[in-house]
Amino acid sequence: MRPIFSAALAALLVSSAAARPALEKPNVIVILLDDAGYGDFAHTGNPVIQTPNLTRMVREGANFPQFYSAAAACTASRYGLLTGRNHLRSGLPAWAIGPDTKRYIHPKELTMAEGLKAQGYATAIFGKWHLGTPNAANGMTPEALPLAHGFDRWIGTNVSNDYESGADLIQGPSDKNVPVAGYEALEKDIDANAALQEGLTKRYADAAVDFIREKKDAPFFLYITPNMPHLPVHASADFRGTSSRGLYGDAIQEIDANLGRIRGALKDAGIEKNTLLVFTSDNGPWIQFQDTAKHARYDEARLLVGSALPFRDGKGSTWEGGQRVPGVWCWPGTIPEETIVPLPASTLDILPTVLALAGGKPPEDRTLDGRNIQGMLGIEALQGLVRDFRFIYADSKEVNAARFGPWKIHTRIISQTGNNHGFAASPEKPLLFQVEQDFSERIDRAAEGEKLKEGLEVIQAFKDSLAKEGSFWDTAGR
Repeated sequence: MRPIFSAALAALLVSSAAARPALEKPNVIVILLDDAGYGDFAHTGNPVIQTPNLTRMVREGANFPQFYSAAAACTASRYGLLTGRNHLRSGLPAWAIGPDTKRYIHPKELTMAEGLKAQGYATAIFGKWHLGTPNAANGMTPEALPLAHGFDRWIGTNVSNDYESGADLIQGPSDKNVPVAGYEALEKDIDANAALQEGLTKRYADAAVDFIREKKDAPFFLYITPNMPHLPVHASADFRGTSSRGLYGDAIQEIDANLGRIRGALKDAGIEKNTLLVFTSDNGPWIQFQDTAKHARYDEARLLVGSALPFRDGKGSTWEGGQRVPGVWCWPGTIPEETIVPLPASTLDILPTVLALAGGKPPEDRTLDGRNIQGMLGIEALQGLVRDFRFIYADSKEVNAARFGPWKIHTRIISQTGNNHGFAASPEKPLLFQVEQDFSERIDRAAEGEKLKEGLEVIQAFKDSLAKEGSFWDTAGR
């Protein structure tokens, strides 16, 4: 009995010595879905899509009912999350760049991965990148891909899963050096490869679980970016037919099940209380196809897009449904259970917050549009003032709207559906909504002159900053 007891005691002492305090360089996991709507989850009221693991995160952590993606389309949103900067600062030519686009996220940008790596974190991205592709126009530069921007490891797609050519599944590091040094192209042109796409969600989760097990003894940053539920929507055989919502619901429920696997891996590794996990989406649902009964590539596409309800419109829109997304932050034992954060926040706020938690500082030679919001999380040891919410909605080229406090001003309406819902907006005649009282944006309050003036000042201040600073592509060229 004595040797067994001694061995057990020794193991316990080693375990205790190895465990670090929860607030000391916490692990960070960010899960960013592709085109999922605010209304696609049980905790936001969906009656038929079952997401028990996300609901458990809500119950055990903080829910942000007023949470926004950095932009209303793929590339722009991902740039904003990883840099804490509005995408108009990126110098990229479009808010969704293709595999043949010359530019990519500039090497002088500081990404969340680079900031955390400087604090001693291991880093990985498993899933969609969509911030650049080596191609003939940029000389096949490896600087276009994740390993050049702070990530130690990657498996995923360079762009969305719907490009008919140029959407590839790639991993790195690798000595295969295809398409460029340090990478291996596992499969090219995946759009029509249903078997491969059906396995992507699980493939990324498998990689994440392995990474957690491997890196559990030191701080790490995991950026998990499923391709789903972006069209074309896929789910594995284990999940097809499991949701009353059809294939779209199957895909969401598979993501939720793998969220459960990731949380299980953290618990098994004994680091659940050392890990901050953030769950959100890159923009609202792709409702451009909401009335499409027959599509050459997507079949009955109207059943394969999500819901932004109770908000208006979806992806690619200045209306709330374009960027109002789920925002759940869970850190067991640190963020109090059942915390509801009533104030607005966005994915721009993630980088400044996690850098502060890791002991780092944001760069001082550029403007960050995000804020350190650790004081909003209900953590007793991390109280502090958070600056007021000022948020810019923009397409590829220009500002279209701004949120300030509970107010939102539109100077231009954009929607992929072409539906302006009976409104018109211009810089000369803006729209003004109080989106906490009127979250469906039905009642124009532009007659309230002081608030309208304040909104125009928020937009002008951003434009002045943008004109003064430009982008790294503007100043550094290439």
